[in-house]
Amino acid sequence: MKMRSIFVIAILAATTAAVLFHGSVVDVQQSHHTERISGTGGDVLEEDPVGKLKVYVYDLPAKYNTKPVEKDPRCLTHMFATEIFVHRSLLSSAVRTLDPEEADWFYAPVYTTCDLTASGHPMPFDSPRMMRSAIRLIAERWPYWNRSEGVDHFFVTPHDFGACFHFQEEKAMARGILPVLRRATLVQTFGQRNHVCLKDGSITIPPYAPPWKMEAQLLPPATPRSIFVYFRGLFYDAGNDPEGGYYARGA
Repeated sequence: MKMRSIFVIAILAATTAAVLFHGSVVDVQQSHHTERISGTGGDVLEEDPVGKLKVYVYDLPAKYNTKPVEKDPRCLTHMFATEIFVHRSLLSSAVRTLDPEEADWFYAPVYTTCDLTASGHPMPFDSPRMMRSAIRLIAERWPYWNRSEGVDHFFVTPHDFGACFHFQEEKAMARGILPVLRRATLVQTFGQRNHVCLKDGSITIPPYAPPWKMEAQLLPPATPRSIFVYFRGLFYDAGNDPEGGYYARGA
């Protein structure tokens, strides 16, 4: 349990680093005792995972990660880009180990949301095939997946309904989480409790927002606001669902 809490801290730190990758929005302060990420919400990280956690990053062929980004750089700025920046952050992280024998956790960098339509929407329909292919390669090339069926492995699956890999909820629920991932830890933006697309032990993270867009929206704390909270409600999108089903609950 202790190691898992440290693992969650490390992932949150990597996620924050994803936001910081192109510019600084919050301040990161480090000491040899603790790591604190300070922002408007206060200090959120109190424990330094360095020295307590080791993560091995699989060196997968480029077709699973960097190649899709080279093909379509728009993947770097859409809301699912966390999968890219978590990978980049972990490659230079102090918790990374190059020796898989001493690793506590194993990270497989598979970018499942970088197949974009002309309008920039991710198409997740090939994501299950891509993920199964990557795991098959990992199981054949390294011994660590097979010894636990992935219990000590984690994947970033930031699409609408995580590892259910569909943007329409009814179809996502019918698919369920990809069976080969059901013992692994999933890092995802979808976090609705008691839902078939959120498994126990998943780590919920925020969607990616380009730092320059966030900075452009910053207002002084004392700025008067005429609207405090805005809830959009159900969102119908004929382009995504011509049959009239709702696309999202609200924004």
